Amino acid sequence: MSVVSTTPTPSEAGAPPHHHPRRRKQLCKNAIFSWLNLHSFSPEEIQAIAETIANNDNSSSTANMCDMITEKNMQIHVQKRIRKRRKPTSGGGGEHAHLTDDAMDRVVEQYAKEQAELIMEAITCTSEYSGTSEKVVANAAVAGENERKKRKFKYIISRQQFENQITDLASAIDYKKVLPISLSMLLVGSSVGIVSPVMPFIVEKLGLTSGEFGYVVSAFAAAKVAGNFPAAVLVDKHGRKPYLVYSLSLVAFGVGGIGLASCMEQLVLCRLITGFGVAALSTASTMMIADISTPLNRASTFAPIMSGFAAGTALGPAIGGIAADAIGIEETFMLVGGSYFALVAINHFLIQETKPDEFIFPWELSYENEKKEKPFFSSVKDAISQWKPLLDDKQVRNLVVMSGLYSMTLAGTQMTLLPIVLTDPSGTFGMSATSIGQVYMGMSIASVVSNPSVALVADKVGKSRVIIGGGTLMSLSIASMPFCSNISQLAAVMGCWTLGSTALSTAPVAHISDIVTPKQRAQAIALLRTSGDIGFFAGATSLGLVADITGNIDIAMQSGAGLLLSATSWYAMRQFIARKTNAEQLGH
Repeated sequence: MSVVSTTPTPSEAGAPPHHHPRRRKQLCKNAIFSWLNLHSFSPEEIQAIAETIANNDNSSSTANMCDMITEKNMQIHVQKRIRKRRKPTSGGGGEHAHLTDDAMDRVVEQYAKEQAELIMEAITCTSEYSGTSEKVVANAAVAGENERKKRKFKYIISRQQFENQITDLASAIDYKKVLPISLSMLLVGSSVGIVSPVMPFIVEKLGLTSGEFGYVVSAFAAAKVAGNFPAAVLVDKHGRKPYLVYSLSLVAFGVGGIGLASCMEQLVLCRLITGFGVAALSTASTMMIADISTPLNRASTFAPIMSGFAAGTALGPAIGGIAADAIGIEETFMLVGGSYFALVAINHFLIQETKPDEFIFPWELSYENEKKEKPFFSSVKDAISQWKPLLDDKQVRNLVVMSGLYSMTLAGTQMTLLPIVLTDPSGTFGMSATSIGQVYMGMSIASVVSNPSVALVADKVGKSRVIIGGGTLMSLSIASMPFCSNISQLAAVMGCWTLGSTALSTAPVAHISDIVTPKQRAQAIALLRTSGDIGFFAGATSLGLVADITGNIDIAMQSGAGLLLSATSWYAMRQFIARKTNAEQLGH
């Protein structure tokens, strides 16, 4: 079954279930993910809620059935959830405004019964709703089927089967929504890769010094840092799709404008525009994936997005080199800018909005009409107020620090020192520009291949463990780099380096999405990305300065390895202390 994040809309919640199979199936999905709260459940919580639901109905009709779940058990569970969600009002809204308390109770009871039957229908009909090959079943045991017939239950299922089915439903990936985003990121990655080998020719054409080119590079990073926060506010306020579509227009103007730039100031302006567009685009895509995933599949859902972008960056340099030779430098930038405009149209038609709607009961429709949209600055104020409680959370704070130090190491070693080491004429390798491109292409391909497996491991064994493993592997690979004496050793080290980097680029975003509430998610992701962008901005400068001061690139490379290994050790210790503290609290 595909995972959806939306709760029932007023029209869905209030209307009787439709008989059209597709409509009925959608209603079942909405009911499951609304009332069983699968977007925040761990396996342990699924077991706990199964036990709670099974023990809901202690009437004589369900005696000796503590390991079975019926629609009556589920109805009681939904009614309890309704009582927690209902607004403090004596009556309803709209057509229910005139009802007495007793009449409203009957409306609530009937609504809960409808929702419970939708949930049980989806759980028991495994082949239709979960995508598995099992036959449609009403019970896991013959005894349960006999009880169903004897007591005239419409649906009955064992607790174990309930847990298995819910786990399967929460683990399924919604590829219908993921694949269009992956295609978008593939094209974005390709465009980024196309620009990479052509940019040095623009620098040469404009006669920029190394320092001036540094301003150009820094402008992009600075724009991303400045754009993360407002992008998170806007994406949370207006939805994901508008910024996944129209932010590409900013990127198109920025990239296309590079081909027309005639001085450093114009080039910096183009990079600033591109940085703001990328900030909005990355925030929207990350939030969209967080919307359609659960803690049981979040890393695996992010994997196709990361793989698409990595595949694009692997293909892009080759396309960029060919295009520059065939049509010219300026024309290549214009072509890439035009491709972003084409992607705007593609995203508009392929991508669906995933922002969850605010839940409104059918008897509270008048409240929806009374809602007023908050002004932008009020939304900004609310968002700013989230940062302090987020940073007060030790798990979030640890992740933010770890992400910043990883990005600092990545920018300093892989983006700055590695090309110098590989192209040094007096060094071991003395590679040409073409050979360097092949090395980075190989790393991108390795990332594409390993991403799904790394994400699956993260979902199964835990994101924190993958972060620790990835940090350790990458830091040891960086430390081993100066000792490589031939291409075979270099390939082995680069493979381990890429595997560690893949783990550190996927797991933190999935992990922070798991540990915060849906309302906090946009700002938590913005905080994580801002930390990464600041680290990226500082990494190249700091490790480059170490190389200049010591006169030895190997020492700078080892410094980067030491930084990441220290950060990983610190993060691992914090996780160990947190687990020990939680175990002691549970013991008491």
